[in-house]
Amino acid sequence: MNTKSRVLAIGIDGPTNDLFEDWIEQGLLPNLKKLKEQSQFGHVVHDKLHSNQNSWLPFLTGISIEKLDYWLSNYNPGNYHNHNNCLYNLHDYPPFYSLDDVKVVMFDLPVAISEQVNGVQVVGWASELNETYSDSRPEELISKIEDIYGTDPKQEGAIAFYNDREGRYGKSYRVPSAYDLKELNVFKEKIVQSTQTRRRICEDLMNQYDWDLFITAFSEIHVAGHTLWHMSQEHPIQGLREQLDSDLLFEVYQSVDVEIGKLVESCQDDTTVVFYTIDSVVSDGLENPRSVFLPELLYRWSFPGKAALAPGVAGDEVPEPGLNFLEHWKHEVWKLRTSEGDAELQSPLEQEGLNDTFSWQPTNWYKPLWPKMKAFALPSVADGSIRLNVKGREQGGIIEIEHYDAVCDEITQMLEQVIDARTGKKIVSNVLRVKQDPFENDTKQSPADLIVLFREELPSDTVDSPTLGRIGPIPFFRPGGHQKQGSTIKNCFMIRTAESENRLVSSHGQLEDIPATIAALLGKSLPDGANGKSLLREPLINY
Repeated sequence: MNTKSRVLAIGIDGPTNDLFEDWIEQGLLPNLKKLKEQSQFGHVVHDKLHSNQNSWLPFLTGISIEKLDYWLSNYNPGNYHNHNNCLYNLHDYPPFYSLDDVKVVMFDLPVAISEQVNGVQVVGWASELNETYSDSRPEELISKIEDIYGTDPKQEGAIAFYNDREGRYGKSYRVPSAYDLKELNVFKEKIVQSTQTRRRICEDLMNQYDWDLFITAFSEIHVAGHTLWHMSQEHPIQGLREQLDSDLLFEVYQSVDVEIGKLVESCQDDTTVVFYTIDSVVSDGLENPRSVFLPELLYRWSFPGKAALAPGVAGDEVPEPGLNFLEHWKHEVWKLRTSEGDAELQSPLEQEGLNDTFSWQPTNWYKPLWPKMKAFALPSVADGSIRLNVKGREQGGIIEIEHYDAVCDEITQMLEQVIDARTGKKIVSNVLRVKQDPFENDTKQSPADLIVLFREELPSDTVDSPTLGRIGPIPFFRPGGHQKQGSTIKNCFMIRTAESENRLVSSHGQLEDIPATIAALLGKSLPDGANGKSLLREPLINY
């Protein structure tokens, strides 16, 4: 019969999965290679839906994505107000580790504090998310940790804001320009320092508290993947790294490998180690299309003859990519505004002053114009999202209900004609119709009417439309990004069991099966409503 042991669960958020596993196999990440050799190894999958934050939910809850309500943003057609949510403020689903008498220490997962958890919880110390809220149970613990170890190094210079919906203060960290080698190297050092401090905090908490489950995740590889991708992997501006003699992205992976090795070595022999990974970072082909090209195309389509950002003549020769974009991306893109854009768009600095955590995304700058546009792009950190301005639904609706289908088709056809000006290839792979009826209110769906899936293999800085002209060249923001909706993400896991009886029945499963397996190792089942299944050969006895 399987027996219960303490469980140390260590995760990595957002590795580049194939690259990560190759580096392990080559021995370039020796501690993880050693752990793999000592462990049962397997893969779990999930399908990307709406956003990378959604990739965390099957793990945090044990519930498959398909069963979860849409929660990533709220849009009010009565006043055109849109706000985005984050995992720290999502209280709808209890975390899987709220397991009755199981004593838990959770450090720095992207999750809301839950009063149902028996034990210690610390969140928001070194998050990857755009907005971070520090909190803990006991409440004073996060302050004690920051007094001893300091705050997350990358939060230096972060934007502080107040979220009036939640009634709490948060921070949004700044990433360096992808073109500023000096600042990229400084940022890399901060990330490495974060991995080292994270391990020290974990060891302190492991020794200070009694626990059955200690669970944490390293977010630093996710952050590095976004910011340092072109310093290691293929990208249109990869030539910048020729000025360096090191692989900045690989150095972050190495640092995480070292710190995980130390954590594993510090645990006792009677502790089962579960290593897991969440989501994946790849070469970014979505940021410029969803954040600049889409809102600008819809602006030009709504107001024929006008342009707000980066106008040009379709078909003209495209200049070589510029490399002198040393300010933050939002400021560099804002410099590309026209006189019309200057008069009509809301500037990133103005939005920053309004505590808008999406001030960095050009999609957000068009907000004042939404009531006047036939259709507009909603801010998104995933695929492109389009909302039609429908009469009887939006306060100042323009599109007649009987024209809804035709306008959806017209927008789709317009987008399907847009090409990357450097390659001549289409930038859109598919446009998904979210609603058949504009008044549908499906809780599992986005408020968008159309979801635009862009071609991931095309990091683009310039696009041409036969009817709306050229947009660009524009700078790149984060050279590493995420995969589009519908992509299947394959993540590896390892389980080094303290008891030889605890064997896997399968080395393949769904992402929500990992929390179910952790619960089984603790002699428990997931809370009601969860559909993850343990991958262990047989259920553990319940203590």
